[in-house]
Amino acid sequence: MMTSKTLTRKSTLIAIVFVLCSVSSAMAGTVAACASFDPVGPADSSNVIPDCSGDTPGTLLNSLVAPFMYTGPAGTNTGFIDSAVYNDGGTLDFYYQLINSATSATPLSTLAAFNFASGGVIYNTNDATMADVTSLGTTIFTDGSFFPSLVGNDALGEVTDFSFGTPFPTNDITPGSESVVMIISTNATAYTTGAASVIDGGTFTVASFEPTAPTTTPEPASFALLGLGLVGLAGLRRRFCR
Repeated sequence: MMTSKTLTRKSTLIAIVFVLCSVSSAMAGTVAACASFDPVGPADSSNVIPDCSGDTPGTLLNSLVAPFMYTGPAGTNTGFIDSAVYNDGGTLDFYYQLINSATSATPLSTLAAFNFASGGVIYNTNDATMADVTSLGTTIFTDGSFFPSLVGNDALGEVTDFSFGTPFPTNDITPGSESVVMIISTNATAYTTGAASVIDGGTFTVASFEPTAPTTTPEPASFALLGLGLVGLAGLRRRFCR
């Protein structure tokens, strides 16, 4: 016969296993600490955008250099939108940099990143910048000198705009210059092909990255912890059956 003390020890072990599983799941929903300083939600905006220079980005998953060229009222603008996605401890951060070629007709005022809400899911988006990219190691990004003055989301939380000319037009990215790196830190755990746009009198959209729903495969750590729990339950069953 199993004593009450033995039952208590077994119950405590199983409780610890399930708590550990819960902790593993909760940790997967965090966002980068620096970018969480002033979160921006749907229909929200902020002119407080922290500079995360010196912070480590996590693991680089993918990067892309996409050229643009469009003609607006004042002439033709050319340049690049550089983008990347990093795994920052289980959740994803999306990085962007806007480069205005020296031959462009006008400064650039806005970078828009798309699809941060889809399929009924609105992802948390906390925004930041990085002027010094040394902590990124080998990277497509360079040190920038133009900071966005406002970041905001549309009413549905789908589009995040980094605005350089609001409320100060002289802060637009001049020809031959580049922005600082702009970061959208999310609680997403998977990504797919997406899009980003440069806007100033005209608009041009290029390929980029966006969050997406993850697969339903449990995390390896959760598998291991669940296995320990099942072993404990099996042993408990055998004792009772005897």
